Amino acid sequence: MALSPPSPVPQLNVRILPATAACDYEFWETRLISPHLLRDAVAVALHRLPLLAVPIGADRRSGHMDMLDPGFAEVLAHALRGRPGFERPVASGRLVRWGDPIPDNLAPDAHRRFQGLREQSRRPASIRPPPDTGGTTWAAGASSPSPSR
Repeated sequence: MALSPPSPVPQLNVRILPATAACDYEFWETRLISPHLLRDAVAVALHRLPLLAVPIGADRRSGHMDMLDPGFAEVLAHALRGRPGFERPVASGRLVRWGDPIPDNLAPDAHRRFQGLREQSRRPASIRPPPDTGGTTWAAGASSPSPSR
């Protein structure tokens, strides 16, 4: 019995998960001007690391996600089509964008507001361990960890 050679092109697998599965959920929760947008957000798992894709709406006019590879970007753009708040998802190289195009030459503060982000977070974000690992949570700027919830 001959073994078939491995496929030269790996399967491009992008999984859409509930927003709270994203490892950066708390970061976005503290930075968004309108945190209610998280209701329609999704976690995008590329390989093993789920990151948050935040929809447009209210104060947020544009969103984007870097997918490391153009093939993954195409898969994600397709997966986001038809989801609330992910209007006009387009893959361009490694980047997936949705919503309004960001105008050229925006000042940094105007760019941040265009994407619906606060100048500073409402509270420090924490780095949480994966569930059921018995890890500890580190708050930003903390000198020691706090027990996991």
